[in-house]
Amino acid sequence: MIRLIGALLLGAGGAWLGLLAAGDLRRQAGDLRQLEAGLALLEQELELSAPPLPRLLAEGAERCQGPARALFRDCAQRLDRLDREPFSALWRGAVRGREELGEEGQALLLPLGDTLGRCDVPRQREALSAARRRLEELAARREADSRRQGRVYQALGLSGGAFLVILLL
Repeated sequence: MIRLIGALLLGAGGAWLGLLAAGDLRRQAGDLRQLEAGLALLEQELELSAPPLPRLLAEGAERCQGPARALFRDCAQRLDRLDREPFSALWRGAVRGREELGEEGQALLLPLGDTLGRCDVPRQREALSAARRRLEELAARREADSRRQGRVYQALGLSGGAFLVILLL
């Protein structure tokens, strides 16, 4: 009886691992979509009222969700160091601290630090728009990967768990 319960727990564990891996892929795509929405919000704020950078970041942190909120809040909190560091360095530090972006997402957002707060409003909006479009493309690729690889991870988890059940019985 104990052997059967152990085998079932191992099988369920394998299936659970597969489901977790598939869920992680979906979460990455969702995080990128939230960042895309955050950049769209910043772009819209610049178009409507062109607030100064601290207010723009505070507004973005207040109105966004998930990783976009965390990124904008982190960057806004770093602004008190502007007398010692340029904004581009503060932005890079905030972006590199976001592991949920992955290397590709970080590479897409890093150039914004050179533009935000330094250039005229149309140039800032243009840079935000370009980064948002690239994030949208990356999120679409991650969603496609999630659908394709998510099924593979689920199948591997289920079959690995079933294999362990057969092996132990």
